[in-house]
Amino acid sequence: MIKWAIAPGKFDISYHPKLAEKGHVVADFIAGFTYPVDISPTPEAAASSSLGTRKVKPTLPVWTLYVDASSNQQGCGARLVLTTLDKVAMEYVLRFKFKASNNEAEYEALLAGLRLAKHLGVKQINIFSDSQLVVNQVTNNFDAKNNSMAAYLAQTQLLLKHFHY
Repeated sequence: MIKWAIAPGKFDISYHPKLAEKGHVVADFIAGFTYPVDISPTPEAAASSSLGTRKVKPTLPVWTLYVDASSNQQGCGARLVLTTLDKVAMEYVLRFKFKASNNEAEYEALLAGLRLAKHLGVKQINIFSDSQLVVNQVTNNFDAKNNSMAAYLAQTQLLLKHFHY
């Protein structure tokens, strides 16, 4: 190591080790330089669309969306990974400026991922989530029993009408 410090010294070059970056600093940087995009459906469009689910078609190219979220005393946030047809992974980290339960944060992550996919023109998507409640409510295996979950489920169903999933 000393050899490497002395050799460049005769050329007036000095070595300074790079300090480690904390993960939350990078996430805060990304969150600070992204702009919000409101692509929620209009009430007229939501009312005119059908309620049936749309199954995956083998002829359409398939994108993949992975969502995960969490909530604790320090706040709540989510992580999205949207994989393109060319297997390029677009990763997003979200920090929510409001308090939410874990289930609400999971729905927020799913909604953000679906809005992003819609904005990018995705037609067919595979969606992965580790939230048993969200997955079972979206697939109609569980009922949404409180008003908050019912509202999240309704908004999710509106966005899912734009995809084969």
